Amino acid sequence: MFIIQRLKSEVLTDKSIDITDLYGFDFNFDQGLNIIAGPNSRGKTTINTCIYYALGMEELLGAHNEKALDKALKQEFVIKPNDDEENYYRVLSSKILLEVKNDNNKVVTLERYIKSSSSEFKTSNINVYNGSIADLSKEDYDLNLEIFYVNGEGNNDGLNGFYNWFSEFINIELPEVSNSSRTSNYSPLYLQTIFSALFIEQTKGWSDFFATMPFFGITKAKEKIVEFLLNLNEINLSTKKDILSKEKSFLTEEWRKKIRAFSYLERKNNSTIINVPGELTTDKTLIEKITGQFAVSETDKININQFLELKSEHVRELEQRPLSTIRENREIALATFNKEKEDYYKLQEYIERFENKLRVDSQQSVILISQLKTVESEIKDHNNLKKVFNENIISERGANQCPTCSQEVTVDLISTKNIKIPQLTLEENTNFLKGQKKIIESSMGSLKETLEEKNNLLLYFKNTLRQKEILLKSLSKDLISDDRAFSESEVVKKLQIEREIEDVRIYQGAIDELKEELKVLANKYLNNTIEFGKLGESELEDETKLSTFEDKYKDFLFNFGYESNVRYQISINRKEPFKYFPVYKNHSNDPIPQSIRINSSASDFVRNIWAYTLALLKNGQNTPGIIMFDEPGQHRTNLNSLKALFKACSDISDKQTIIFTSIDKPLGNEENEKIDLDILIEDLDVNKYKLIRLDDTLKVIQKLG
Repeated sequence: MFIIQRLKSEVLTDKSIDITDLYGFDFNFDQGLNIIAGPNSRGKTTINTCIYYALGMEELLGAHNEKALDKALKQEFVIKPNDDEENYYRVLSSKILLEVKNDNNKVVTLERYIKSSSSEFKTSNINVYNGSIADLSKEDYDLNLEIFYVNGEGNNDGLNGFYNWFSEFINIELPEVSNSSRTSNYSPLYLQTIFSALFIEQTKGWSDFFATMPFFGITKAKEKIVEFLLNLNEINLSTKKDILSKEKSFLTEEWRKKIRAFSYLERKNNSTIINVPGELTTDKTLIEKITGQFAVSETDKININQFLELKSEHVRELEQRPLSTIRENREIALATFNKEKEDYYKLQEYIERFENKLRVDSQQSVILISQLKTVESEIKDHNNLKKVFNENIISERGANQCPTCSQEVTVDLISTKNIKIPQLTLEENTNFLKGQKKIIESSMGSLKETLEEKNNLLLYFKNTLRQKEILLKSLSKDLISDDRAFSESEVVKKLQIEREIEDVRIYQGAIDELKEELKVLANKYLNNTIEFGKLGESELEDETKLSTFEDKYKDFLFNFGYESNVRYQISINRKEPFKYFPVYKNHSNDPIPQSIRINSSASDFVRNIWAYTLALLKNGQNTPGIIMFDEPGQHRTNLNSLKALFKACSDISDKQTIIFTSIDKPLGNEENEKIDLDILIEDLDVNKYKLIRLDDTLKVIQKLG
């Protein structure tokens, strides 16, 4: 855990006499409740976003680096000494200093530049000093500066990644979770996602639970956050379950490949394989029953051993009897010739159709390769764009000029007012393209296997055609030869039967080999099932934690004046959908839970977010120990509810709550109430909160003393 002790901004302007003549603000914070109150447009949002920025959490505000901050900290600001005078100050350089202390009482200062005249100080880096802000000005103090990066791969798990360092500083060990956007399929539970549950900003934060959570490709990210904060066993079990599920999926796919291999053997050997289990099984007796059959008539089939015995008997007959003359064998030869000729042309026609289909499949492979190149090119372009924005190639310097054409551009390149379609960030687009790439690669892999099988079948069909051609030539030669000559077709027939016997034995060996491979898969599947069964042993402990969390959430909720439903209709859901989140049920046995948002008034849903966030802070065992509410008086809520919120926050004295609130702002409720700070704090113990009251007329950025 950690608390914020001090926040300071330092701005060097065009009117500064020297580098020590600075502007900005400087505030101290306490453990427990901190209230930053003031009229609109006095700088509450500026202070709020500076905390996000100093902690590397500006992505929760929907921007990277200094783009999340107000222009007063990076372009210009105004100071009005009186109603008739306005002095404009152009920003030359600026930075934020945030002093934080962890639960081991270690104090560090985070320094992050907003604008710098030197390339040495990047806005994508955070400098960490060992000591307080006051210690920075001491000449002999060993500050032990360390530099960490915010943006870029490895920022959560790399040695020099800020979030990796910060999670260690606040004594949080980030678990590995499933992540579809990582090549390894796993990543840490990014610290930014955790803070989306704790920092509720004014614009988007009150619209849903964890509404500002960035997209990182984490599977069921909201569930993972709750599991982590409440220290549920499921956070580790879910990763193990995911590993076992992926192993099960792999085993299932391998099983299906083996089943397809049986189908390939059937076609290659003109036979039928029976008793093949359609689904993955651990019953070895079912696998043992798999066997091949050959049709000997339209109605009769025999197994492989019987077929081998039949063919062997035929060979023995041919060997034991003397060679026939053509005269003796002419009628049989003619009938055989006509049948073999008919079969030959049928097979030839089938091969032609087969080759046409194979060419279509091969063309599909070419199309997939082209699509893959296109997607890879788009991913590369997106990554380059991310570098452009992350490295501030397009920066806000004076006229905001495009680096290519020198045209003036605004911070918002397009108006989103009339856009109805969902807008994805670069990160979301990139992850979508990576998902498309995986789909195409998977399709290419499957198609490659199919093409290999079909090419092998084609070789088999052509080889069979050649054997028929050899037999037809022998039969044709017999039919036009001298009647007294010996029949050559009988010799060819005997050789072909012997070859057929050898092919069937190879076929039997291939079936036996596949059966052994199925047994190996069955053993692995059995072990997988056993391991899955062991994971259910920790669910009872999780249920105890969830029940306690649910009680605390509901206590807060109804204390805040929630009226849309009665207490027994509200619960924390234990399964999908809305797992770990509040739901509405008409009665306890209602099988279909409904979203609490659509079953609550707008103001009551805001109360839900208050209650849920505070319950996470109060009951969380892995919580960073801080929450931040920006303008909680939303959607026609009332003073009594806000008063109860402030009281509940002040009672959690072992952690830190920071509330930014307007004063004299109409709440828009039926009582026509305004936010009255005196009423909100009148029942609070003066020792349990700190009030930072902003000036009624002056903005927050002033000359530093």
